Order: sequence, then C-alpha cells, then structure tokens
Amino acid sequence: MKISTYEEFVQQVKQYKIFPFSDVIPEYPSLTSVVSDQHWHTGTELDPWLWRVRIVQDEHAAYGKFFGTKASFIQTDLFPSIKSLLTQEQSVEDRYSSGMMSKNARNIYNIINEAGRIDSRNLRKASGLTDKEQKKEYERALVELQNFADIVITGAQESDIEGGWSSMCFECSDHWLQETLGRPAAAAADLSEIKTAVKAEFSQSCTGKAMKYLDKKLKLA
Repeated sequence: MKISTYEEFVQQVKQYKIFPFSDVIPEYPSLTSVVSDQHWHTGTELDPWLWRVRIVQDEHAAYGKFFGTKASFIQTDLFPSIKSLLTQEQSVEDRYSSGMMSKNARNIYNIINEAGRIDSRNLRKASGLTDKEQKKEYERALVELQNFADIVITGAQESDIEGGWSSMCFECSDHWLQETLGRPAAAAADLSEIKTAVKAEFSQSCTGKAMKYLDKKLKLA
C-alpha cells in the first residue's frame, strides 16, 4: 500500500505501532517503502523527510535508532513498554556499573539529561569528542543510547550556514515523556507481563519472519 500524505503516515504508525524509517524488519512496511520518491526533500507538506520530525512534535510517536543503526518510529502509547524491554528495567547507572554501557554513552546521557533538550552540534562540543577521529566514537555512543531507548530524537535545529544540513535534537526519553508530553512517570513494571502484552500486540499483524526479528530485538522469547 502506497501513501502520499502525512495523515496517512500517522495512521500507518498507529496501525503498526513500530514503523521503521527504512527497510529493517523482514516482511514489514517502512516509510521509504510506502511513499513514492517524487516528494523527498522538496520542503513541502508532502515531503516524508519532514514527517519524521513532525510526527514527534505532534506527539504521535517516538523517533530514534532503537534497532541497530536504522531509525524507527514507535507509537507514543507503546513506547514506555518498548523502553522497558530494551533496557530490561535497568537504569543507566546500573548498566554502566555492570559494564553494559560505555563511558562516552554515559557522559553524553548526562549532558542531555542536564540540558533537557540539545542539538547534536552543541552536544558533540559538550562531550569533548570534537576531533575528526573521534566522530565515530560520538556517533557510536549516540546509537548505543538510542538502542536502549535512553534518548530520543525530538526535532531538528536548522544550520546557521546557508544550504547546510540541519542538526538533530535529542532528549532523554523520560524527560520527553514526562516534561515535554506531560505524561506521568511509569510505575514499576513486570517484564513478563510487558512481554506478553507486546507479543500479543504484534503476533496478529506480523509474519513469522517479522515476529522473529522483534522477538530477538525486544527479548520477547
């Protein structure tokens, strides 16, 4: 099924709950697979490139690289459950203390947490990973934090240079949910109950290959 409007994209995210930006889940739709090529980077309301930020600002979905290095949208109501599965209910400090989180990731998390919201250019300066050879370290730490849903992408800061690329803005996911969206802090969760509910959510709409992928990534099995 092809779509052409932002409203149709929102409905796709509501229907599938997890909606990748590009093909990453086997036998499963993604934004790049359901829209045509003609409107990308046109700057119009039909430009899917702009939808990725708009859907977050409209509070329909969280956005980030939650599965490896590919970005995905997660429907807002489901996001706390997905975050619990990705973190296995372990805090940043718990994971850092047990060796599951790098020093760079922890440092960057603390910077974002203190700032509330910060764009990538200023975040990299604050992290101290500004040398050319440190770029990969910086990007790896950002992916690490997104893979645990510790942080989310919540906007884009326009470049000061004409024609320059915009810079992604990050927030800690708890700050985004509680301060930006005004949702109450999640109560202590039972992981087994979350797994059962999430698996039931996707078992009816996913093929066997898609479900196998989500089983592995979300530790549902």
